[in-house]
Amino acid sequence: MFLKEVKDTLKQVGFIMAFLAVMPLVYLLDSSLYKTGVTFTEYMTGGFALLWMIAVGYLAYNMFRPEEKDNAVEYILSLPINRWKFLIWKTVPRVAVLLVPIVIIPFVTNFIPIGIVAFVGFAQLCGFTLGIVGRKSWIARSMLFVMTICVYIINSIQPEFIWKDSFIASLLPYILVEFGFIALILIPIYKKWDLKPVRARELSFAKRAMVPLIVLAFPVVYLFSS
Repeated sequence: MFLKEVKDTLKQVGFIMAFLAVMPLVYLLDSSLYKTGVTFTEYMTGGFALLWMIAVGYLAYNMFRPEEKDNAVEYILSLPINRWKFLIWKTVPRVAVLLVPIVIIPFVTNFIPIGIVAFVGFAQLCGFTLGIVGRKSWIARSMLFVMTICVYIINSIQPEFIWKDSFIASLLPYILVEFGFIALILIPIYKKWDLKPVRARELSFAKRAMVPLIVLAFPVVYLFSS
């Protein structure tokens, strides 16, 4: 099952990254008509960054799509395996594939983007949580999407712009809070995961996710309002 998840992940990422083939055409169009002065390297770099971000969300949202398509959710619940092993099978291949470019970056820039690494892990855990609650739940989709965007913004900016204390201004407390919150949401829902109607799981999720959503959104609102 783990190898199947790896293959599915590579196929999905390959599908997204195939759109890089369009970037040379965009560059030629810009060079001939608009002449913005952007170089071909900058076009490719920007295109790759955009597609990588799309791949992060695409992999997370579609984590349980094969099971839903084949009506295999009941089969998953009947498997004689530890549920946490199933969590690893689902998330680790996606995180690993998405982090390949992030691992390469330090060799080029001598900078390790810890915040982005944490964002990738957080996003895939959100995707797993959505799969447990049900991808058709607009409440879960909306709340998890906003939380993911907030985590990306928090982990991408320089925290010292918000806080002056050196420890608080480091990314460590942010990352601990982020993963602590997603664990508080995921663990109890995952332990009680069954074939109850989506509405029941949705209400349980909404109760647990409300406070984390507000807390994660606060630094972002503060940043843009200051």
